[in-house]
Amino acid sequence: MNISYLWLKEYVPTDLGVREAARALTRVGLNVDAVTDLGGGDARLLVEVTSNRPDCLGHVGVARELAAAAGAKVRLPDAAYPELDEPVEKFTRVEVAEPDLCPLYTARVIRGVHIGPSPAWLARRLEAVGLRPVNNIVDVTNYVMMECGQPLHAFDYSALAEHRIVVRRARPGERFIAIDHSEHTLAADRLVIADARRAVALAGVMGGVDTEISASTADVLLEAAVFDPLSIRNTARTLGLASESSFRFERRVDPCGTDWASRRACRLICQAAGGRVARGAAAAGKPLPAARELALRAARIKTLLGLAVPPETAADILRRLQIEVLQASADSIVVRIPSWRPDLAREADLIEEVARHHGYEKIPEGTHVPLAYAPRTRAEQVREAVSAVLTGAGYFEAVTFTFTSRDHAVRLRPRDVTAEPLTCRAAPLALRESLASGVLESLRVNQGAGEPGVRLFEIARRFIPVEGQELPREEACLALASRDAFQSVRGVLEEVFRALGLADRVRFVATDRYPDLEPGAAAEVLLDGRPAGFIGRAGAEAAAAFDLDEPPLVAEVEFERLVDAAELRPVFKPLPQFPSIVRDLAIVVDEAVAWERIADAVAAGASADAAAGATGAAELESVGPLSVYRGKQVPEGKKSVALRLVLRGAAATLTHEQADATQARILEALRSALAAELRQ
Repeated sequence: MNISYLWLKEYVPTDLGVREAARALTRVGLNVDAVTDLGGGDARLLVEVTSNRPDCLGHVGVARELAAAAGAKVRLPDAAYPELDEPVEKFTRVEVAEPDLCPLYTARVIRGVHIGPSPAWLARRLEAVGLRPVNNIVDVTNYVMMECGQPLHAFDYSALAEHRIVVRRARPGERFIAIDHSEHTLAADRLVIADARRAVALAGVMGGVDTEISASTADVLLEAAVFDPLSIRNTARTLGLASESSFRFERRVDPCGTDWASRRACRLICQAAGGRVARGAAAAGKPLPAARELALRAARIKTLLGLAVPPETAADILRRLQIEVLQASADSIVVRIPSWRPDLAREADLIEEVARHHGYEKIPEGTHVPLAYAPRTRAEQVREAVSAVLTGAGYFEAVTFTFTSRDHAVRLRPRDVTAEPLTCRAAPLALRESLASGVLESLRVNQGAGEPGVRLFEIARRFIPVEGQELPREEACLALASRDAFQSVRGVLEEVFRALGLADRVRFVATDRYPDLEPGAAAEVLLDGRPAGFIGRAGAEAAAAFDLDEPPLVAEVEFERLVDAAELRPVFKPLPQFPSIVRDLAIVVDEAVAWERIADAVAAGASADAAAGATGAAELESVGPLSVYRGKQVPEGKKSVALRLVLRGAAATLTHEQADATQARILEALRSALAAELRQ
């Protein structure tokens, strides 16, 4: 923000020189990055203004800070002007169709102006802060904006159809030519200022060429308004029309200062261009916000600053900042927040004001720094356990963006989910609904970098649209992707579940719920019988959508479910007392039979053996797949599945006869449930 030293001194009667004023502003938090001598006793101060201090985007706001630092009072200029007898309603009317995007719009009409160059003093002021003089009307609007931070716009009154103003959204495909002569086709969500026929300005951003002030202008309609910051930001960035006005509207303007800025501009226009102002102002929108009150406790000042500031000192600082003190006692201070300070929202903000002007250098430096150790949360413990397993298995952790393309955002979601993704208004992006899409994008990046075989995982949030709600449901998830075989990736997931004590509570069941996964190579992860994620090979179409050379294996599991279910305390079992017997079998089943059905049938057969009450019956310790074969030795439509059984006796060493009996019952269960045949 460029500040003219002589201009600033008009509002602050102080003897501080340029360098002293710069140091005073820096001391209270408005860093002066550079001072440029302009000659004639003036200098340009480049002041760093943070985004939460829109009040300092004008000379008056900076003057308040300098006055508080120097112990002076701010002197505001006069805003009175001569009025016509006719009311403004005779000349114009204002309609706001979008009050949420334009809470306040005011218009004044100045008749009989003469367009020409600005007075020398006005032109010098604008040049001092880096603005180019245009003509006396435009220069006044820029002057008032640099004075108080309120952007204004002047329309040629005669060019407005029916002499009225409508604040509305643009019509789809509506054309607009800005004053810089750039042409734009407007989207339906752009806020515009229109007359009875067309858009004449992009609200808060830039005026249109059709209604700009020209040498033939005799009457002026002066706009002073408040616009929604997000709407202005989106319009300015999307159309590439950032301006001094949009910069200020994006950071909020003082709604209660709009009228003063409008009256101040009318006074200067009357002085610089002649003319008379119609009585009153045409206004529309919402009521002005009520003033906020905050309480400040003396004890809290000491707690936060480590310094005892007397309540009377704190109250004096706040008064110097033009913050009205309603009540002051030895224990607390109650204040009314001025409308131009939206950054003061809580007690800590008031304490910061006290600290800034009391002096940060007065806060004592302590040698003892208290350290507090917070115990790790359950989620942190589970995350560490999961990360340890995955990094040990050769996986690298990825960190991906929550925004992605609309096509990628809806990839890898269940077939029955049809809600529209949550899109960003400023760009063609959407919030991801599947974390797996992010690791697939990272897989593509690594593929382009010559690392196609990298294994990746991520623990982060996905965003699920909820019908009838503006905000999505956020869910923490674990996602991983690699080019390994299905069994390898499933084995890694099983190790994750085992590390969390969930091995016996998780099952993998074949599924066709995910259209982006290859049919027959996808499984749903069930935790305690409820769906908790998926694992599968990406289909050819999905792989092509991510520009991958070959379809990878991808998995996603609800991380919050893992956190809730995990057994973080290790459970110890006694070591086996008796040796195990391993039996490898090869069975022929229908092509459509999934492994889970085979495992269930094996478990059922082993349970039947135990239920038979045979002395020394074998217990099934584990069952797992070895390989799948399809070929000439297997009939068409069938497959050969090799599996390994691990049997152990609970009370004594198993004999081969006992193991044979258990194996026979398991084979009988496979024949009964799946029509399986033992492959010879």
